[in-house]
Amino acid sequence: MVKIVYVGFGIVSQGLAEIILRNNSVLPLAKNLEIQTVGILDSMKGSHINADGIDMQKVLTNANNGDYSLLSENILDIPKAIQEINADIIIEASFTDIKTGQPAISHIETALNSDKHVVTTNKGPFAVAYEHIFNLAKLKGKTLAIEGTVMSGTPIINVLNNGLLGSDITAVSGIMNGTSNYILSKMELGMSYNDALSQAQKLGYAEADPTSDVEGLDTLAKVIILANVVFDVQLIQKDIAVKGISKITLSDVKEAAANNKRWKLIGSVWKDDKGIVHGSVCPKLISMNNSLYGISDATNALKITSSILGDTTIVGSGAGKIETGFALYNDIISIVNR
Repeated sequence: MVKIVYVGFGIVSQGLAEIILRNNSVLPLAKNLEIQTVGILDSMKGSHINADGIDMQKVLTNANNGDYSLLSENILDIPKAIQEINADIIIEASFTDIKTGQPAISHIETALNSDKHVVTTNKGPFAVAYEHIFNLAKLKGKTLAIEGTVMSGTPIINVLNNGLLGSDITAVSGIMNGTSNYILSKMELGMSYNDALSQAQKLGYAEADPTSDVEGLDTLAKVIILANVVFDVQLIQKDIAVKGISKITLSDVKEAAANNKRWKLIGSVWKDDKGIVHGSVCPKLISMNNSLYGISDATNALKITSSILGDTTIVGSGAGKIETGFALYNDIISIVNR
């Protein structure tokens, strides 16, 4: 039996919880894996700890109705709770702060220092302290799994780490933010930027404050993660030029369409002829012969350039409750199978 603790119980954590409850029918390869939730720690919704296991069906049923009364414990010191709970894996799913990485960095450090593995889709810590956190995991002999940080349920980290070994990757670029791509896709259909943003918010793609998505900060964090994964280089946020899509007008989109092109928010990381690694985030005009041209709505796509294979494009969902929850679930299975 694997004991887990949720740190943050928002949409992504609830998606994982749903998958765990129905894994016998949906994921037969994992049906011999029994996962028991022994803690939920959420600074906003409340917390609950039960060493004998929490009734997650009841928690989810209530949560679907906006009822978090079962999370009745008011735990203010979450790092202390992480340290004291008897668990195998911490699911770090607190809010994302790309500038400081907190409180997630503290949560992850505490978990690793208390002999627990960590699974997370939180980009914030790795935009700030990727090398430090992974060095700590290595020092403690624990696994830190981050598959869902870049393309949610699409296993791009695994592809880069294992599927393209020896291919000599020179660049990775693409559409890394589903919200911005959704907005641009709707603008191509004649919708204004503000109306497209409003619709994205209603569908749950964009937060009430969409700054991170539309101004390129979410993509920036993913570029920094990819620089570490692909090139083993820690890029600094202030050294990367970042421009979002909020200034793109309906006339800009129409003009692009008249020339058989489309605006896309593109994140890129590449190595130049001198071996120096660079990163950028900005809207680009994409031509019809580019594999990224046909990527619409909330879909993400990464084009991986290597000296042996040329361009390889990976396409998949960049958002979603179940999709992102599956990334966490898959990482849990990987840890158990090691």
